[in-house]
Amino acid sequence: MSSSSGQHAAVSAKGTSPAARYLLVGLFPFLMVVMMVGVMLTAMHQPAPNRMPLAVVAATSAQAELTTSRLSAATGEAFDLRTVGTEAEAKELVMEREVAGAYAGPSVRGRGQAVVYVAGAAGASQSQTIAKVLTGFTAGQDVTLRTEDIAPLPASDGAGISTLYLALGWLLSGAIFVLVIGSALPHLLRPRTFALVAAGWAVLMGFAVWLMIGPIIGAIEGHPELIGVGALASYTGALVTAFFTRLLSPLAANPALAQIAGVPAIGLLVILGVPASGGAVSIWMEPSFFQWLHGILPMPAVLETARSILYFDAATLGGHMTVLLVWLVAALGLNFVPFGAKPPAAPPAEALPSQQAVPVPA
Repeated sequence: MSSSSGQHAAVSAKGTSPAARYLLVGLFPFLMVVMMVGVMLTAMHQPAPNRMPLAVVAATSAQAELTTSRLSAATGEAFDLRTVGTEAEAKELVMEREVAGAYAGPSVRGRGQAVVYVAGAAGASQSQTIAKVLTGFTAGQDVTLRTEDIAPLPASDGAGISTLYLALGWLLSGAIFVLVIGSALPHLLRPRTFALVAAGWAVLMGFAVWLMIGPIIGAIEGHPELIGVGALASYTGALVTAFFTRLLSPLAANPALAQIAGVPAIGLLVILGVPASGGAVSIWMEPSFFQWLHGILPMPAVLETARSILYFDAATLGGHMTVLLVWLVAALGLNFVPFGAKPPAAPPAEALPSQQAVPVPA
């Protein structure tokens, strides 16, 4: 740390009473725990369908109106219904992730028969919930419902949580890297230096997380192209955290607040990102606010990109990859904006000790 920033830190620490210092030291962990429990529990403690998109197959407009009116009356706001003319069209919408499932009733399947199409790879809780709700709906009509999973999860990832840990590992690897070097090697946060160092770290962690979850643990098979997605994700996590580190550098001059940048960075990337990702609980079973966040935060973008590559032949890749790249480019640009305290210059290399004459014994 430079002499001016070091003096500022000393003055800040000296001017703070012991009681205030104790409070400030506990501020970071206190905020992180309160945010984590409060936000995640708010989003996921009562999962229930909330305008979950569902396609209804009907051959005629009259049949479509009758089926949708019955479903709406029975399920309320659980589903956002849309009608299609054929089962093939309904399956295509499921595979393109336009809808969470598709229902074809007796008017299409024959008297006493119905089928619901789901994609287990889009989220186990989602497909199970659709099947459960529609089973209750058809039971009262003496109709036998069959569930067909057209994009099942592999046996190695039966709960479908591997994509969540991929995204979490990649983003956190970038964020934690910045918090560590901000304390140990702050001169590396100078924009040009940091852009290069963080890029190298991101490539390493993109590979390391994929290696751990894939070849070592065996939760996913192959797909080395995920290493590139991981590098982009880790780099984004690092750049976002570096931005908050520079923005909050005046506060961080107080040693008790040295890690304060972690509050907004981890809050944005992880604490809001995990429930908004749909990795643990279907996004269509959470409050509307988190459904909105699903389309704009880095964590959902990374998770859905990985999910698309792994289970949907990259058919739904474009939008989510675009969101991730927007975050990366924006955060990279913001790290070159001159505001906050300037990171210290690299410490000078230690001079080599001069060779001293060795006395020769008489």
